[in-house]
Amino acid sequence: MSSPNPESSGPPLRALAMVLISLAILFAAIGALSLTGSDETEESAAQATTSAAQQAPTSSAAARPPAAAQPPASATRTSAPTPTGEPTDVEVRVLNNSNVSGLAAGTAATLTAEGWNVAETGNFNESQIAQTTIYYDTSPGAQAAAQQISTQLGVAAFPRPTTLSSFGEGVIVVVTE
Repeated sequence: MSSPNPESSGPPLRALAMVLISLAILFAAIGALSLTGSDETEESAAQATTSAAQQAPTSSAAARPPAAAQPPASATRTSAPTPTGEPTDVEVRVLNNSNVSGLAAGTAATLTAEGWNVAETGNFNESQIAQTTIYYDTSPGAQAAAQQISTQLGVAAFPRPTTLSSFGEGVIVVVTE
């Protein structure tokens, strides 16, 4: 008599199909995670900069702005020389006002490569600004610096509104995309 099921020499096809489906799901998950990207290196650099700034001695407590005027905790600060009136000596702060991760850091790297004194990068979440804009205050050389940066980036420069007064002296570049 013949048997109704012939013997197979390997694993059942269903088991092989399940293994292949599991691998496909695993690779899809890895691909999705790599597309979302993680800014661990940027966050690590921000933490290192913050801890170094906290350990640096200060000349007097009176030189610091009051707590209410401090920038948001998401911003990182680095020490910079006091402006002398030259446009490239003016402190520049680059703030991200978009959902694009790393946009402020990229713009700050561009400005640093062009010789600007980038004192801070961070996020600006208080309001939504429609397009990348440069703001300057009344400190020596700030307006000239803002005009030069606006020419380099191809965006407009305006006097700084009071909503940005807590970010210290100099130029603020608010990037949107």
